[in-house]
Amino acid sequence: AVGLLDKVSGKEVVSTKVLNLIEKEQTFEFPGLDGDVLPSVLRDFSAPVKLVGSTSDEEGDWAFLAAYDLDGFNRWEAGQKLYSNFILQTMNGEQSGKAEEYVFEAFERTLALDTNDYSIQAYALAMPSESTLAEDLDVVDPVALHKARGGVKKAIAFKYYEDIKAKYDELAAIMQSSSSGDDIQLDAKSIGQRRLRNLLLEYLCSVNETPEEREAASVLAMNQFESSYGMTDRYSALSNLVSMDGEESVVARRDAALQIFYDDAYGDALILNKWFTVQALADLPDVLDRVKTLVDHPEFTLSNPNRCRSLISAFSTNAAHFHSEDGDGYKFLSDMIAKVDKLNPQVSSRMSGELIQWKRYSKARGDLMKGELRRLVDMKPISDDLFEVMSRGLK
Repeated sequence: AVGLLDKVSGKEVVSTKVLNLIEKEQTFEFPGLDGDVLPSVLRDFSAPVKLVGSTSDEEGDWAFLAAYDLDGFNRWEAGQKLYSNFILQTMNGEQSGKAEEYVFEAFERTLALDTNDYSIQAYALAMPSESTLAEDLDVVDPVALHKARGGVKKAIAFKYYEDIKAKYDELAAIMQSSSSGDDIQLDAKSIGQRRLRNLLLEYLCSVNETPEEREAASVLAMNQFESSYGMTDRYSALSNLVSMDGEESVVARRDAALQIFYDDAYGDALILNKWFTVQALADLPDVLDRVKTLVDHPEFTLSNPNRCRSLISAFSTNAAHFHSEDGDGYKFLSDMIAKVDKLNPQVSSRMSGELIQWKRYSKARGDLMKGELRRLVDMKPISDDLFEVMSRGLK
């Protein structure tokens, strides 16, 4: 499925057409076009393939499609390529002013879109996750990748802070006016509004270099946390608050939100799992120590698979901190795996998934991960499930 966009106005000059590719090489002609056009291909996710570009300015093409394409998936994918390219450039110290300009331009145009499809707008503004970015790397440096992605997000947020805040406030006002008491609107439009506002909150909270900026971010997130009735909005606000540190007032709001969330759970297992997970994923320098403290919490138990995954497995996906160069994250995980293996071999074998990926990382990190795998293999006793996974992972 292919459509054509005018390269000057961005308007669609040829609506979506299905082209049947039955030969190795084919030519398709579109008569009656007045100027240069840019194709939007594989619309509606019509073929599950990856395309290799051949134009002289791929970054410019991605930026154009990210801003103007009428196909939601293609707009999202173009933005993801644009962000990924610039983040990896940043990580490698190869930033180009042109790439940065394209990223800023695409973000600005997408933010300014006059659309009721808030979900598509949110997806188009969101940067690719660290795990997605890592898929494009032969050797993954989680700390450098985290720093680069965070730096790009912060640069975007700083440049467009006023515009982002205005859109955030606009959505908050719309949501407030359409709400009816404690009832949560579950129509697609309302869901999209929440998704977009929560994404914008994430950008706004990334501006946190000065005490004043940290205070503003903390107040904004806490206001959303306290004023929201739905889990989506409260959890989004809490996810930002748990990574805030510094001034006493900022820490006080973070700790207060965590306590409120815990108290409001009233012992509900699913909500408590979220409470543990949000802390395991916090972007704080002492997050491992916090996770170790939570292991001793009265509501935590290794005998409950879901509770175990909510904290231990969640921390292992907090890549920048789990993969710290001292290897403490690996040791902590292997210690927990050893304990769980005595209770539930199936869970312990699945928890080892991060350690057996050692080949994806540097020799230094890989050696530390293999060291923990060997320690587990040599453990007596060890379940057959865990021994099989560990032995295979060492090959």
